[in-house]
Amino acid sequence: MSPTELAGVIIAVTVVSWLGLLVLLRTTSPATVGSGSSGSLAARRRRGARGDAAGVTRRQFLNRAYLAAVLVALANFALASLDYLWPRSGGGLGSKITVGDAQTLLNTLATTRDPIFNSDGFFFLMTYEGRPAAASRVPAYEAANTAATGFVALFRRCVHLGCSVPFCNTSKWFECPCHGSKYSINGEYRAGPAPRGLDRFRVDISNGKVVVDTTNLITGPPRGTVTSQPQPEGVHCVTISGA
Repeated sequence: MSPTELAGVIIAVTVVSWLGLLVLLRTTSPATVGSGSSGSLAARRRRGARGDAAGVTRRQFLNRAYLAAVLVALANFALASLDYLWPRSGGGLGSKITVGDAQTLLNTLATTRDPIFNSDGFFFLMTYEGRPAAASRVPAYEAANTAATGFVALFRRCVHLGCSVPFCNTSKWFECPCHGSKYSINGEYRAGPAPRGLDRFRVDISNGKVVVDTTNLITGPPRGTVTSQPQPEGVHCVTISGA
């Protein structure tokens, strides 16, 4: 079932449930609705007789209405939870994501030097700016297939405390706004409290397309890894004392 179909089921169940509740409220009248202590004993007995004939008392009516409302709310919650947990066949974090034509991306990134953010996989795609021979000696680059493809796919989460790390266009580094950790354009550690470089995903080129495998998160390179861009190329976007 696609996400659209599942959303349609949720809407249909909601509408039918509420219509059923409204029908119940309109067709079932409480037996003992009246004027309290006013009226004669005979009138109250006649109302009670009508209530017995209807087969429902005021308490039963309210209990059933309350139960119906609770069931509708629980059904909505269950279906919304199912929709949230339902695996997305169209790609996303935890799947293999096709980003685009490899040569086009290579040319664009080499020209702009502005990493492309993929919101489905929560990663930045960038060309590798170091030497392939240097990358082949670093386990993180080797596992990510960097030397063979010429691309890096960097998970946007800071490895310090998990903040979202944006790219700074002036320094050409990734700079965490929370505690000032800084990473090179290829995700290597440069400054701040982060214990290593940015974690990343494996990149493959299939039929001329860049495919990023987000099913497995690769631990970033250790501190001291410098295969390219040892210094920032401009002013920092994040300036925190000690970072």
